Amino acid sequence: MSFSAKPSKEEVKRLFKQFDNGNGHLSLAEIDRAVTHFYPQLGIKKNAIMRAYKAADISGNGLVELKEFAKILELLHYYNKLSEVFEELDTNDDHRISYTEFKRGFELLGEDSNDESYLKNEFKQVDTNNGGFILFDEVREKFS
Repeated sequence: MSFSAKPSKEEVKRLFKQFDNGNGHLSLAEIDRAVTHFYPQLGIKKNAIMRAYKAADISGNGLVELKEFAKILELLHYYNKLSEVFEELDTNDDHRISYTEFKRGFELLGEDSNDESYLKNEFKQVDTNNGGFILFDEVREKFS
């Protein structure tokens, strides 16, 4: 059994009931436990779960209600894929992407990596905090 990136209304309701402890809303702990316990085969990463939870909490009350739950299911898939790509580029596992790692990403995609001016401009557009490295949240914000 699994859930899809574009679940039906019935699937959303079924999964919500499965994840819920009975109080009608989901905390981060409930979502994390349910995803890792019921769906370990999906390999959803913790950072994807946390970010999907935060993004789905449209009301800002720290809990995910049924009306917000379909969004979290979509975001779990999207953020998990984004996390996998980020980790592939982060070759030294420091949880940030250097310019060299960024350039390598263009090479992996078969894109022209010889135009330093273009690459540096693209890097700066993603590095919104101007820290000299690209953080996962900067990638998430850029591509969400």
